[in-house]
Amino acid sequence: MNATGLKFLIRPASPVGEEILLTSGRISVLVDDHCVWPAADAEDVSLDIQIDDLLSHLTEFWKPLMLRQTYPIPVSPYRPMQLRAKAEDRWEKTPPEVAEREDEQLCAFEEAHDLSRCFAGYFGLQPLWLLRAGERMIVDSSAGFRTVPFAQASVELTRVGDEIADRLADSRDRKWTKLIERWRTRDQGDPTTLLAWTTSLDRDTASSLAKDGTLSAPNSVKEAANDNDELRIAARMASALPPAQIREILSVIRTFEKQNAPALYRLSDHVCRHVDDHFAFKRAHEQGEAAARFVREQLNLPTQLPVDIEAIMKSLGIKIVPRKVKPTNLDALAVSGMHFGPAVLLNLESNHGGRRKAARITLAHELCHLLLDHGHALSAIEILNSRMPPDIERRAKSFAGEIMLPSNAAVETWRHEGSPRSLEGLKGVVKTLETDFDVTRSVATWKLEHGLSQQGIDLSVLLDAIAPYR
Repeated sequence: MNATGLKFLIRPASPVGEEILLTSGRISVLVDDHCVWPAADAEDVSLDIQIDDLLSHLTEFWKPLMLRQTYPIPVSPYRPMQLRAKAEDRWEKTPPEVAEREDEQLCAFEEAHDLSRCFAGYFGLQPLWLLRAGERMIVDSSAGFRTVPFAQASVELTRVGDEIADRLADSRDRKWTKLIERWRTRDQGDPTTLLAWTTSLDRDTASSLAKDGTLSAPNSVKEAANDNDELRIAARMASALPPAQIREILSVIRTFEKQNAPALYRLSDHVCRHVDDHFAFKRAHEQGEAAARFVREQLNLPTQLPVDIEAIMKSLGIKIVPRKVKPTNLDALAVSGMHFGPAVLLNLESNHGGRRKAARITLAHELCHLLLDHGHALSAIEILNSRMPPDIERRAKSFAGEIMLPSNAAVETWRHEGSPRSLEGLKGVVKTLETDFDVTRSVATWKLEHGLSQQGIDLSVLLDAIAPYR
C-alpha cells in the first residue's frame, strides 16, 4: 500500500512584513494524499492561520489527543461528526440538569478533538475531528470518515508541533517562550492524571485504583499511549460502570495467566496482513466478513457444516474459562497481551453465555478480537455501556456471523429448499439453518438476509417478522 496517512501542509503566507511571515501560514490537511480540510479534495484550497494557535491547541490538548479513546457521554455514534446530534436525541429523554451537565462535558470534548476550534476569529469552518480508536486515529470531516494508523498520526502531529515551535523560537520576540517550553515538556504529567486520561475514569476512581494496586499509573504520555496494559484497557472499556463493577472485571482478568499461543499469533499475523493489504479502507463489517472468510480458508473449514468454535480456539492456544461472574450483562471477556491470556471468560450468568448456541456466537465474536485487535483484545464495549467508537464491535459481530454461517451458505440452503418468499417458507429455511449450523435464530435470519441482499433479493420485511431484533 502507498497510503501516507495523516499529513498537515503548512505553506508560507503572503509576505506582509517579517512578523506576519513568521507567525502566519496557509494550512490544509490530507489523508492518504487526499485533501480533507478545509475543503474536500481541494489541496489548492487552504486556510490562512496564525501558526501559534495550532501549537497552543496541540500543547493544551496533547494528552486527550494521545490518550482518550471514549466519548464523554453514553452515546456511540458511528462517527464523531454525529456526536452532537446523538447527544441531542438523548437529551430529549433526560432531565434538564442531566442534559446541562452532559452538554458541558460535550463542549469540552469538542474543544479538544475538533481542531477547527483552535483558529480564533473564523466562523463557519468545517469540523476536523481527531479521535484515537485503539491503534487507529479517526479523522472525520466533511470529506468523510477515515482512519489512519495512530502511530503515524502521532508522529505527524509531533512533526507539526516541532516545526512550529522551531519557527517561533527563531523570533526575536520572546512572547512564545512559555508556549514552546510547554510543548517541549508535553509528555510529562501527573501519573494519576495520565491514568485517568488513558482509562476514561474520573480522577478520584483512577486515584483509588492506583493507590490499592489494582491499576498501575503510567509515568509519561508516551508510556500511557503505548496502550499495552490489559488492566488499563479493561478499565477504559468498563469506565461507564460503577467502581465496584470495574473492580470485579479487573479481578477476573487477573485470573487469566499468561501463556504462549504460537498458533494464534501466526494466524493473527496472517489475517491482520490480509485485512490491511486488501480491506484497510473498507467499512468495519466488511473487514469482519473478509477476515472470517480468510480464517475459514486458512483452517480449511467446510462451508456446509457447523463450526466447532471451542475446538478451534483451544487448538490456537486460547483458554476458555466458563464462570459465573458479575455483572450479569457481561457475556464474555477476551484478553491477550503482555501479562494475561490469551483467554476468554464465558459468563454463565449472562443470557448469552448461559445458552449454548448464543455462547458459540459469543466465542466467535471474542476470537475476532483476539485475532484482529493488536494483541491486547478486550471485548466489553457495547455490553458494558462503554462510550468507545463502535467499529471494533461491528467488525467482531460480522466476523462471528460469517465464520459460523457464511452468507453464501445461507443462500445455498434457501435455494435448496425451493427459494421460498413466503413467511412460512422462510421460517422453514431459518429453522434448517439453525439446526444445520448450530446457530441462533437471529444469526440465521441475519445471515440469510445479508446473503440474499448480495444477490439483489430483499426479503427483509418477512425476515423482520421472524427475528426482529437480530
